[in-house]
Amino acid sequence: MVNFDWQERPFIKLADMEDYIALDADTAKRYGKVIKAAEISNRDYKYRYQKLRKANNMKPPPSSHIHIMLGFIVVRNLGTNKQYETWMPELVFEELYEKNLSGSQI
Repeated sequence: MVNFDWQERPFIKLADMEDYIALDADTAKRYGKVIKAAEISNRDYKYRYQKLRKANNMKPPPSSHIHIMLGFIVVRNLGTNKQYETWMPELVFEELYEKNLSGSQI
């Protein structure tokens, strides 16, 4: 993955995100077997949402004015008309996805 400084991180491009695969059949069926993701805080996702929400079909950000949490920006339903971006906490993400080490689109 490309290393970004803190100012560029919220605006990572889809091509620079890593591939992850769904760990269970239900998640794969609902959101696609392969997704793109990058580690990003909920506050950084808020900045991204303010700038790119319409162009990237983004789900609204979680609250970040009190607690800043690490997590992942997730692009689901890749390559379909249902493709969208969302953010999820690290613990939730790790229950649903693992890094695609094979590099294949499965």
